[in-house]
Amino acid sequence: MERVAATELPQQLAYLALHTDYAETFCPSTALLEDRCGEIAVDSLLKGDRGHWGPLEHASLSLALKADHNTMMQLRTHRLGSFDYQSMRYTGSRIEKAATGELPVDEVFYSRPPGEYRDRSGNAYTWTAADQEEDWAIALSSAIDYRNRRLRGVPEEHARGVLITSYFQNGIVTFNARGWLHLLEMRLKADAQWEVRALMQLVEQQVQRWIPEVHNWWSSHRRHKARLAP
Repeated sequence: MERVAATELPQQLAYLALHTDYAETFCPSTALLEDRCGEIAVDSLLKGDRGHWGPLEHASLSLALKADHNTMMQLRTHRLGSFDYQSMRYTGSRIEKAATGELPVDEVFYSRPPGEYRDRSGNAYTWTAADQEEDWAIALSSAIDYRNRRLRGVPEEHARGVLITSYFQNGIVTFNARGWLHLLEMRLKADAQWEVRALMQLVEQQVQRWIPEVHNWWSSHRRHKARLAP
């Protein structure tokens, strides 16, 4: 994951937005520092369940993500921002390279690491190294089937139908500050899928560096509560 672009001084922008709501004068700028603006935003917008999240929508953060297709689709269902994902209609060469051994299968397809896990209902289960090896074998088989179709002249958008959905996929995702916090609320909770929680931990690091005062209040008061940002 990498940060691609971001609004500079996002908490200052949120402050200007909230200040404009009640200021009599034109106020396109402020001499207040970024951290102080963040503190004011927390005090004026968020504390005491005021719920005035609107001014946080002016600042945006764009991240480059890489995850398995299923996890990327989970993020997209929230419809909170803009998504551009690597298209399997145009970018199937890595699949063919996995089929021929030019690329290791684990660089092209994802499998959950062996360990002890729980499903969303709290039921425990074990995922073993043998389970993971079976995943790799299934993935390789699907890659070979994909390549065979391509060799026959079948186009990518048709050939991809034989692929299992664990292939890695790249994306550029842009949310405003309110949207990122909303996504963290939904996808860091305990019953979220393990993979999406792992991805959200990386996202949270980016958000914390970007809007530290606002994030720290959110982390102390709303983390794991799955409350939608109003």
